[in-house]
Amino acid sequence: MATNVSGCLVKILLFLLGVVMGTGLTAVAGVVMFVPDRTTVISVDPTSTAPGVYVKKVERLVGGTYYEIWLGPTPDRGHVVTVPSGWEHDPDRETTGDGMRLKFDNGGEIFVPKASYS
Repeated sequence: MATNVSGCLVKILLFLLGVVMGTGLTAVAGVVMFVPDRTTVISVDPTSTAPGVYVKKVERLVGGTYYEIWLGPTPDRGHVVTVPSGWEHDPDRETTGDGMRLKFDNGGEIFVPKASYS
């Protein structure tokens, strides 16, 4: 479908329309590629002595997949601990008076002070 356009003003308006549409499509593509998708895979509700533990799988189109452990009162609020690559995503949890210790099968440990999640 060929359209004959005449006039300088019409050509400038078509050019500007193309610029706006191109910018919009680029913004949408950037959001799709870089905004992560989080899915809760393990959920342990809080008790009187321990915070809630929520393990989330984070998937991004660019950047791959990794896991986060959220410590706090609800699944959408708390202290976030990123699990290092190659470590399991369901560590043993040990609550102490000072905080919570996450113990992984490979021998690694991550200690989160109580002030971080309370």
